[in-house]
Amino acid sequence: METSRQGRWLQVVLPASGVAVGVLLITGPFLATVLRSIAVWDGEAVRLSLDNFIRLLGDPRFATAALNTLIAGGCTTVLAMTLGFTLAWLVARTDMPGRSWFETGNLIPFFLSPYVGALSWIYLLAPHGGLLPWVARTYLGIKLDWLNIYSIPGVIWVLTLFYTPYVYLFVIGPLRQMDAAFEDAARVHGASFGYTMRHITLPLVLPALLSAALIVFVTSAGLFDVPLALGSPRGIRFMPTEIFSLVQYPSDFGRAAAFGMVVLTLTVLLTMLQRRFIANRRFDTITGKGYRPRLIHLRRGARIAALTLEAFYVGGAVVLPTMALLMVAFSKLWMGHFMWKSATTGNFEYVLTKYDLTRTAIGNSLFLAVTGATLGVGLAVLQAYYLTRGNPRRRGLVDALLSLPLGIPGIILGLGFLIIGLRTPLYSTLTIILIAYIARFFPFATRTVTAMFLAINPELEQSARASGASWLQTMRLVVLPLLKPSLVAAWLMLFVIFIRELGATILLYAQGTETISVAMVILSERSSGYVAALAVVQLVMLLLAFATFRLTRTSIAQG
Repeated sequence: METSRQGRWLQVVLPASGVAVGVLLITGPFLATVLRSIAVWDGEAVRLSLDNFIRLLGDPRFATAALNTLIAGGCTTVLAMTLGFTLAWLVARTDMPGRSWFETGNLIPFFLSPYVGALSWIYLLAPHGGLLPWVARTYLGIKLDWLNIYSIPGVIWVLTLFYTPYVYLFVIGPLRQMDAAFEDAARVHGASFGYTMRHITLPLVLPALLSAALIVFVTSAGLFDVPLALGSPRGIRFMPTEIFSLVQYPSDFGRAAAFGMVVLTLTVLLTMLQRRFIANRRFDTITGKGYRPRLIHLRRGARIAALTLEAFYVGGAVVLPTMALLMVAFSKLWMGHFMWKSATTGNFEYVLTKYDLTRTAIGNSLFLAVTGATLGVGLAVLQAYYLTRGNPRRRGLVDALLSLPLGIPGIILGLGFLIIGLRTPLYSTLTIILIAYIARFFPFATRTVTAMFLAINPELEQSARASGASWLQTMRLVVLPLLKPSLVAAWLMLFVIFIRELGATILLYAQGTETISVAMVILSERSSGYVAALAVVQLVMLLLAFATFRLTRTSIAQG
């Protein structure tokens, strides 16, 4: 009887503690940012005031940064929505040749580093050292001076390439599960393909599209990596880069926190609007009858157009950037084209064996990725158990709270933890970076594990308990083995994200705690060859993890 009581106690307390930790990881930096934004120092005394917001809103640089950010985020969202939905529809609903290959290819940019992607497009389109302008000028006699990668359109282009997979992942599941009878009924009544797409298909996947749009807009607008690489060199202001500049010496944490609060407020408002819109509508895509989505036959012209679009996307997001990185990494001096006679491995020797910073950064990144992924998955299991087996009346609120980090930019969360860590032993340590990583990305793992939990019949657990197994034994011998595919997938996903992360790191690192992404930022002031070589090292790590992830055959597109 005592053992049974202890088992029930653990069954309640452990999952609840996982939820409590998740909520604390979210509310801690949020409250720290709120308090710092309204705190003003008068000598030794502290008073609460809106002075930071007044100074911020009165600064013309804020208006410029906000406008540029809204333009970049808005255009990226529209383009990524269009491209991501189209690619998902081609893979899920048509007989386009090579669909299985393109399904994998469309996912690769999700696992790559946006900062490395931005650097790659600099090597491809830089006005005086880009590969594509050199090819066009040398072999075609065409000048591409009008293609300026150091611009807002350049930022939008790179952001679109790297956020299209977000939309793709959100909508491909609903497209595959959709009952084709809806579309067939429209066709029987004389509806054209375009009418059916606009009035049947798109409305039915609208919840997924809205979720994707919210995440893409907020996270792309708050992404630090691409504006740093493509905007800062030409003095183009964006909100993330402005926040970064405000915490540099001489720092102004009050105004930086006010900046962060503006972004967080916008995020919360957009989330509330999205949930209210979806709550007031029905979106039934699966009926009770048996169904099997029919593949749409593409005519020859449509098939060529589909393959061209796929080649355009995979080429622009994966093939061309990878080629550019390799060429620069093996060049003694990058002049806009690769010369076999002067090819060298010296850049790799430098970053791997001769430069202490890069060796330390690789070790730090691996430590953060392995430890963070392990802790994140452990936390995800407890949270997923609560969301699927806990109190039904509280699940909705808990799920909403635990999903908040999905829409919080990394640099905003990093700012919150920086404010928390100041004047504490956590400041300038790998520990605070690790905590920030887990706080920013644990919802990805939680959603992946929750989806698998929903597929496990609770009767399996009940049978084990009826046979005398404790709750811990049931979890260890029954539940966790069934969860293994999703646990491996969630672990690999977090590993990949932590290896590439920059936004949550750039405000928290110190000497000795640099990561690979931070080391690339530092090296960018020295040599493009060193940066490219380190980027290739990171790329190999990411692609190996991605290949392993694909072997798990577990989806990361969980609503």
